[in-house]
Amino acid sequence: MRPLLLLAFGIALAGCQSVGVPFLAARPDYSEVPVDALREVAREIERIVADEQREFSLADRSGIVVSAEAVRHAIRTRAARHELLSTLLDSGHAWERRHGHVWIIRTREYRKFGTSRDRDRYALMVDGESADRWTIYEGIVRDSNLSPKALPAVQRIFFEERVKLMAPGQKYETESGEVAVVGGTPTAAEATAAE
Repeated sequence: MRPLLLLAFGIALAGCQSVGVPFLAARPDYSEVPVDALREVAREIERIVADEQREFSLADRSGIVVSAEAVRHAIRTRAARHELLSTLLDSGHAWERRHGHVWIIRTREYRKFGTSRDRDRYALMVDGESADRWTIYEGIVRDSNLSPKALPAVQRIFFEERVKLMAPGQKYETESGEVAVVGGTPTAAEATAAE
C-alpha cells in the first residue's frame, strides 16, 4: 500500500509546476567545468538550433566532448522543432527556465489558447525538447568526464546562451525566479546585475 501512495504522490507532484524539484534547483558549481570552453560550445549549439541547421560541423574542444551521436542527434532534433517552439514562446504561454528547460505557463488564458489538440501537441513538443536538452547536458557531462555536480552549471550556461538568441517578447526566468520579457523593461534585480 505504501509504494502505491508514494507513486500517487509522485505523479501528483510531477504535474504541478509550483513544486520545485531539488535537483533542478541546485546552485551551479562552475569550479567543476571549463567555463569558457563550455560557453563557447553552448553558444555554437544554440546558434545551430536557432538557425535550424540539421547539417552542421561541431568539434570537441578544451575537454568538452560533443561528438557523441546521441548529442548530435538531439541537436538536429532541436533544430527541426525550433520554429514550432519559437511560435509557442512568441505566444507568451511558455518561458525558458534557468535550469535549462522550457515550460508551458498553464493559465486560464492558455486553456483558451487553440484547441485541446493544439495544447496536446505543444505539451508533446515541450517534452521532446526537454528530453533532447537532457541528452545534450548529460551527454556533455558524461562524455567530457565531468563530475555529476557539474550538471547544474552546464544547464545554466546553456540557458544563458539561449536567452541571448531569444526573440523580443519571449519570456525567461530571472535570477530571482520572476518572469522577464526579452526586450522588455528589466526587473530591479536585472538592472542591478547589469551595472
